[in-house]
Amino acid sequence: MRYLIKTLGCKVNRIESEQLSEALDAQGYRPAAKGETADLCILNTCSVTARTDTECRRMIRRLIRENPEARIMVTGCYAETDPEAVRAVPGVERVVGNREKGRIHEILAGDAGIPGMVQSRKDISCPAEDGEGSSGSGTAELLERFGDRSRAFVKVQDGCEAFCSYCIVPLARGPYRSEDPERVVRQVEIFVRKGYSEIVLSGIHLGAYGADRRETGGVSKLLARLIRIPGDFRIRLSSLEPMEVDDSLVDMVTGEEKVCNHLHIPLQCGDDAILERMKRPYRTEQYADLVFRLRDLDPTLAIGTDVIAGFPGEDDAAFERSLQFLATLPLTHFHVFPYSVRPGTEAAGLDGAVPGKVKKERCRLLRELGSSKNRHFRKRMVGRILKAVSIGTTEYRGGALTLLTNNYLKASLHNPPKSLFPVFPVKVSGLSDDMLLVKVVYHDTKP
Repeated sequence: MRYLIKTLGCKVNRIESEQLSEALDAQGYRPAAKGETADLCILNTCSVTARTDTECRRMIRRLIRENPEARIMVTGCYAETDPEAVRAVPGVERVVGNREKGRIHEILAGDAGIPGMVQSRKDISCPAEDGEGSSGSGTAELLERFGDRSRAFVKVQDGCEAFCSYCIVPLARGPYRSEDPERVVRQVEIFVRKGYSEIVLSGIHLGAYGADRRETGGVSKLLARLIRIPGDFRIRLSSLEPMEVDDSLVDMVTGEEKVCNHLHIPLQCGDDAILERMKRPYRTEQYADLVFRLRDLDPTLAIGTDVIAGFPGEDDAAFERSLQFLATLPLTHFHVFPYSVRPGTEAAGLDGAVPGKVKKERCRLLRELGSSKNRHFRKRMVGRILKAVSIGTTEYRGGALTLLTNNYLKASLHNPPKSLFPVFPVKVSGLSDDMLLVKVVYHDTKP
């Protein structure tokens, strides 16, 4: 049986797809080669915006069209939040919710003893409450690989209980569930032994790691254990909420050699009244204090953010306040989204809807500001020494090696040596388009 897995959305989805791929391989399935039709197609969906829902339906139809004889299974957040819409697409055989995603291989084997077809949210079995089995998708085996990459993602947490007024994720992913720290350590050890040079800790609400066990400072404590693992590797954190970047975490991100000096801290809006309507538990002054503190501690630290344009009630004055606030901050990259109505969320019933054309223009202005800040940040790196890992070659750049720096900038290394340490120092010599131009400095090759 040849299988094909397509993944949309976040890092956690990518991790769960890798887990499913290994489970299918163990059962004797094999991945379909490029250009080869599959006998089984699985789409792991996202549902963060209305646009992603549309993309999911388009991808389902494409899989059916390109693999006419295949069994089609759909899982992930869209399958969780609107299974009837997924099932309505002709050709879909099974719809499996997030909390049974990790058991798809058992469903296929016919020995899981659970319904294969999700009829409604009440039919989705609750996650286990004990340590290792509480990831929300069954107790998946530890991964032995993470694709043909130098970076491996490790899922340490699932679920969200923040209930921001615009967000469907708590309904799609359920309550907090944290991976057992011993299990996380073993997974990182496996990846380090396999030669992965960067480990990315990921979660649906990463900063809530340990909250279901009533632990405080869970991410910091986990990092403190992981950096003691022997080996030449580094750890990167995925998105963290502003109020969850505590003093201990600040110290690690700005001072620990094995922890990348890069944080992604969603703001969502730079106007306090809109933040209140969004049910975000901080205000602009707190956010600014954190960002400026991080910048003062490390001038090379990358600080990214998420921004939503056109939230209900965001009039022209509120947007201008938000834009001007963002302009004052030492941020390095933006992820900009137009507000998308999600049925079932509090914001779906709010007044003050913003016209689509206005949202589009606001997104343009925000992205221009983000691009300007990123260019400025890259220019400031010229002449500095950064740490990098290889993430592949790029033919159109003349075969130069593409790198990723510790502070989340892509770099181009021409005429690379035949061998490199997993993590190695480079000096930034210049800029080219959206890339840094770098040269390897001292001790660049293995003995």
